[in-house]
Amino acid sequence: MHAILATLIPFAILIVFGAPPADAGTKNTVTGVEYVGSKACQACHQTQYKAWENSLHTQMVRPIAKGDFKNVKADLTAQGAPKPDQYDWVYAIGGWYKEERYAYRDAKGNVVTGEFEYNKPQNRFVLRKDRAGNLEALDWLNSCGGCHATGVDYNARQFNELNIGCEACHGPGALHVKNPKGAKVAVDKTSEGCGQCHIRGQDTSKRFGYPIDYQFNKPETLLAKFTPIPVTDTGSVYPDQKNSNRHRQQYLDWKKSRHATAGVSCTACHDPHVGALSYRTGMLRAPEKAICGQCHEAILANPEKHSGHRYEQASCSACHLLKTIGSGSVTTHTFEAVPPAKTIQYGVDDRGRVKMPNSCTVYCHKAVDVAAMDAKYKALFKK
Repeated sequence: MHAILATLIPFAILIVFGAPPADAGTKNTVTGVEYVGSKACQACHQTQYKAWENSLHTQMVRPIAKGDFKNVKADLTAQGAPKPDQYDWVYAIGGWYKEERYAYRDAKGNVVTGEFEYNKPQNRFVLRKDRAGNLEALDWLNSCGGCHATGVDYNARQFNELNIGCEACHGPGALHVKNPKGAKVAVDKTSEGCGQCHIRGQDTSKRFGYPIDYQFNKPETLLAKFTPIPVTDTGSVYPDQKNSNRHRQQYLDWKKSRHATAGVSCTACHDPHVGALSYRTGMLRAPEKAICGQCHEAILANPEKHSGHRYEQASCSACHLLKTIGSGSVTTHTFEAVPPAKTIQYGVDDRGRVKMPNSCTVYCHKAVDVAAMDAKYKALFKK
């Protein structure tokens, strides 16, 4: 399967909604510049290309077809699974560690993301519905394509490469390929460069679920024509109106953090070229302890003074990057060590589940009464 995907993905000049394919080197009507595809970068940037090729950026979206589910990662024996011959299938989306969705071509030839969603941590399928109660059928290009494909031309309704290719982060590369020294590609190290996809909301035209006017190295353009989900959106943010409870909101979390205030960007911790398909790395530049220790030397030198725990008992991420999104598969990015007081403050829902998890009881101290944990927390941190 890997060999098939390695062949398909770099050359995925695909038809969307019946439009003619965009050939590599064809001028994009939105950007006005030519895209050449990631394969064109390989010869000169072999190290980065090889690392990127093994990252989730290359395989978040995989081709499937009617009767052909070999690229589906879900357990298809689980109750409620879609059938290989049920639709004119086009893509399997995600499935590596949180959820997997499936897109198909409808009767009009439109590619839509359908109702089936597989929750990998819980190994179960659910049927998504819209507000009217109908089975969900999202316009894939408008809702997802801008972040799941490269060189999206939303006027022609087509794109040049499936998945997050080199030009998704560095911009159209035709001029650079023709004149490597004279025409440089963008090297955008701002958090907004990552935020163009790791964000949730709607553009001001209300057509697209992602920013369409972001310009590399111009962070002010990210939100110029894009409205992020509000902190009052209970389906996406915990009741503290700070920490996300839904994926693809890392930028919005980071924006509320002290890291943002201090100018610690996404790329300070993450290397967008590096990843692994066989295990989760978070695309980190180094082991967690080394990354945090760059700025928090005193804490890492004496973690017990900081938290009352040895590092082996409670790492930095165990308290400050809670995996409370996607059934425990995605971390919040406010870097807040959430106190038990918030769990007490917001109480439980009608099913008896806490509305706001905290850093102490979500993983380790599950058997401890939250009020007792709150007292210990306040005594330890003098709060």
